[in-house]
Parts: sequence; C-alpha cells; structure tokens
Amino acid sequence: MVKLLKHELIALFRVLLFFAIAVVVFAAIGRILLAVEIGDAGQGILTLLFVLFYVFAIMALVGAAWALGISRFYKTLFTGEGYMTLSLPVSPMGIIWAKLLSSLIAMFAACLVSALSLCIFFIGLPANILSEIGIDILVSFQEWFDSIVAMPLQFVEELILFIVTLPVTLLLIYTCISLGQLFTNHRKLMTFVIVIALYIAGQMLALYAIQPIYEAAAEVSVHLYLWLQILFVAAIDVACFFLVRYILKNKVNLIV
Repeated sequence: MVKLLKHELIALFRVLLFFAIAVVVFAAIGRILLAVEIGDAGQGILTLLFVLFYVFAIMALVGAAWALGISRFYKTLFTGEGYMTLSLPVSPMGIIWAKLLSSLIAMFAACLVSALSLCIFFIGLPANILSEIGIDILVSFQEWFDSIVAMPLQFVEELILFIVTLPVTLLLIYTCISLGQLFTNHRKLMTFVIVIALYIAGQMLALYAIQPIYEAAAEVSVHLYLWLQILFVAAIDVACFFLVRYILKNKVNLIV
C-alpha cells in the first residue's frame, strides 16, 4: 500500500506542480504590480487582471487537487489500467486507502501552497495595512483560543467532525463511480444518473429527516447535536468505503 500511495502522490503532484507554480507566479506578479505606482488606467486594469488571475489560479489549484483524485480513481481502476492496478499485491482496502489518502494529501498541499502564496502577495504592503491585518489575525486567534479554553470538549467534538467530514465527498463520488461500472452499457451515463439521484435523495433526506433531528438535538445540547453529526457523517464514510471495497473485491468480472 505504501508503494501504491507513493505512486499516486507522484502522479498527482506531477500535474499539480504546474498549478502551484502558476499560483506563486501570479501572486508575485500581482504583488509587484501593486507595489508600482499606478499612473494610468491601463496599469490599473493590468494589476486587476493579474489579481483576478491569481484568485482563479488558487481556485484551479484546489479544484484540480480534488478532481485529479477522482480522475485517478476512475482511470486506474475502471479503464484499461484497472487490470494492472487490481493485479497488484494490494488488497482492495489498501487500494481505496491509497487513493483516498493521496487525494487528501494533495488537497492539503494545495491549500498550503495557496496560504504561502498569500504571504508572498502581502509582503511589502504599507505598515499600517500590515498592522491592521496582523491585529485582525491576532484578535481572531485570541478569540479562537479563548473558545477552546472555555469549551475544550466542544472543540474536540468539532475537530472530530472536521476529520470525518474531510473524505465524505470523495467517498461518495467513489461510490457513484463504482456503482456505475456495474451496468453493462452506458456506464458513464449511469454514473451521472446515480450522482444526480444520490444528490436529490440526499437533499430530500436532509430536509425532511436529518435536519429536524439535528434541530431537536440542538435544543437539548450542543454536544448531542455535534455527536449526531459525527455519527451520521462517519456512517456515510464507512458505508461508502465498504461498498466500494465490496465492488472491487467481488464484482471485478463486471469491469472491462
């Protein structure tokens, strides 16, 4: 599994590297243009364009990390590469873990690069602006720290909820892709239909069943509210994980 994870990370970062470079370059150019005294409207428009490109580059970097993880899951399991992947001395569970962890690591790295690019973008700003930004950050950090000290149990619960929520979207899409491969014809179309059906069913379930339960739990206790969310999201994670594992382990003969 470790070798497969390494291979997945190399495949992901080989593409994401170009997006990351674009983010850093646009941040640097945008910062240089902001530092130059704007003398006419043309320069102002140019600066605005590069700042917009920078924002779009960040969105593209984070979005690409997510999309590439999904693309790699489909391409290496349910196309011609699938036979090679499934013939590796790695269990279906190990394959899913490698795909999932590599995607999450790539998404975290994309967020980290975006944060570092913001530091580049803000370097050299006037002292009064930097001080205001610094004060706002310190105030926010102090409020966050005070809330942890005041409610440590709630912080732990929110942290657990954040952790179990991270992989849920990826696992749901993995499940839809895997279910779509069980059909003999029009597998891509059936995958799309499954995604739409699952989304509609999820919205209806959340609106008429889950949300009322959450609201009732919130009136009783914030801890009950958070733990219900944790258990519900964790149940989705586990169900999706083992459904994909079952398909990879027992329905391989249906995948061509």
